[in-house]
Amino acid sequence: MFGNNPFVRFGAATCLGFFFGAFASARESGQAHQKSVSVVSENQSGSVFSAGEDGFLIKWLPDDMGEHYQVSELAVKKIAQHPNGNDIAVYETDGASYNRVCIWDWKNQRRKNIFRFNDPITSLSYSAKGTYLVCSTTAMGGAYFINSSTGRIEKKLKETSAAFTFAQTGDSEKKIVMYLPTGTIAYHDLHSGELVGKFDTEPALEDVCMFGSSRFLAGRKGRTVFVIHAMTGRTLGTFNAGGAVLIGSNSSDSLFYISNESRQFKLFEVKSENGKSVGNPELLRTFSGIRDRDSVVSAAMSGESIYAGTKSGNVYKFDYIQAERVDVLQPITDDSFDTVLDISPCGDNFYILSPSSIHKAFYNDGYIDRLCGNPGYSDMIAYGDDIILWTKDSRKPVVRINPASGETSQIFTPGGALQNLRVWGETLLSVESNSTVARVDIATGKRSVIYEGAGIQDAVACNETDLYIAKSSATKPNVPLLYVNIGTRETVPLPLDGTFAYALNFDDANSRNEIYGIVISTQGGKQTTSIFAYDTERKSARTFFPTQDEDIGAFMNLTWPNLYTNVGKSDARSYNLKTKRDFKYKRDESMPLKVVRNGKRVAVLNRNGSISWYNADLANIISNWYLSSDGQWNEL
Repeated sequence: MFGNNPFVRFGAATCLGFFFGAFASARESGQAHQKSVSVVSENQSGSVFSAGEDGFLIKWLPDDMGEHYQVSELAVKKIAQHPNGNDIAVYETDGASYNRVCIWDWKNQRRKNIFRFNDPITSLSYSAKGTYLVCSTTAMGGAYFINSSTGRIEKKLKETSAAFTFAQTGDSEKKIVMYLPTGTIAYHDLHSGELVGKFDTEPALEDVCMFGSSRFLAGRKGRTVFVIHAMTGRTLGTFNAGGAVLIGSNSSDSLFYISNESRQFKLFEVKSENGKSVGNPELLRTFSGIRDRDSVVSAAMSGESIYAGTKSGNVYKFDYIQAERVDVLQPITDDSFDTVLDISPCGDNFYILSPSSIHKAFYNDGYIDRLCGNPGYSDMIAYGDDIILWTKDSRKPVVRINPASGETSQIFTPGGALQNLRVWGETLLSVESNSTVARVDIATGKRSVIYEGAGIQDAVACNETDLYIAKSSATKPNVPLLYVNIGTRETVPLPLDGTFAYALNFDDANSRNEIYGIVISTQGGKQTTSIFAYDTERKSARTFFPTQDEDIGAFMNLTWPNLYTNVGKSDARSYNLKTKRDFKYKRDESMPLKVVRNGKRVAVLNRNGSISWYNADLANIISNWYLSSDGQWNEL
């Protein structure tokens, strides 16, 4: 079961310091998820959580306000609540090779355990008393029982199990029932590990749940809802329902499901009859008011209420008492905050880019001044009195805008999707399509290619001669860092060990002439992400702050002598390269996306579009600002 290193486990939070965000706090508001609500979960204590593609967890309170906390920069696909009402397991993934299960202490916002898997997770649930966290992967034999007390994996099944997509123990935790998409309902004795029952049933069911004290199992396939007798595998009923979301609970003798229709959804109930059969679906309620092209994608029952999450990120709450009318339903969430896309220092203040506008922020008096409109860009660079606008991963023309007048002029059109853009004197240095580094004259728009090659991640120029390129070592030359002579185009591989380098930084104020960046290395099948410094005079590299994980999305910003980074994914970190002083900035509910500094003020742009303000030498947040939909600051 545990051969070939199927997972990599990183231990308790207290052992790894910086890697874990142990000092943050949840924020209470009615703000919606920024992306689709992937799952809604309820447990025995009645607590309700929603999890989103935006990496946020929201715990819904009795007054319909939510405690918000971002646990990942990736999508959260599954969650499971411990019966104690506090611990919550989270499955986060990039949809490919990155698959991680984390167990969180919600009260303290502390990550207790991390488990890294090589294969996607298909099922995640706690046993009835919370003794085990049970999960399955797509791999054969990928059934894992994580002891909640010790954090260790235990082997509980004697017979190798194929992947299951649903698992539930009895109240005593003596037995466990699993649904396998091969078309099997399997029962195991958890004390002996023996298979004690196996029934053939409908294969390839999704959204599987149980109801009626575990007598019935339900799932959907395409536009059909199936209800199955859990002790025989026999199909008791099939019902047509487009885009159905199933809601099952052992505390209820009925199955509920939501059927999505154009700009409305309907709630149906399937009642059990004598514990042996089920009746036909009965329409309970019809709700309108849902936005066009939005739909319910997840739901759970809690007491007399149902919480439903939508594709757009909203959460609805309603009862399931029959009402033969159409009700206009409003979500308990809202979108009262605008999103800050980017931030850039501007003299004693900061430029702020929102989806619709460019602003200047004055921190000391809490004032924000709208300067002009944003013509559809996501990134910006302050350039004298002007701003250069560009969009990452796009070939959209790069433009120069005067924020005082709103006058816009095009500089150039990238030859490929822009990965990075930086000002270099009176020119721009652009990295395009991971294959080209080009130099562009800002005044004339003249573009010239400096270097071409595969796997390019970033580039930085120290002067008119020396260009350094971060890349993947999987492409030739097989190193993560290159030197290119801009004049002669001579290319020299540099002595930096690793598989992948990115986020290059260079500051003219650095008398040591060092290039800084982030490098990922692999040894023994394990990935390590580190900060590196390459000495351009001594031709040597050093690494520091290793983190035992692959962190390809981290940022780094050098404002000499301070280096700011979020390697480790949870907090922004400040390291003084002269004094060696190192500390973390206490984060807000959201993970940091970018750090900029302006004199003694540090501004952290968070992934949810808010800004956290700090004094440069202090770890605690001075204040958190959200941009309201009417262009004003809200301090929370």
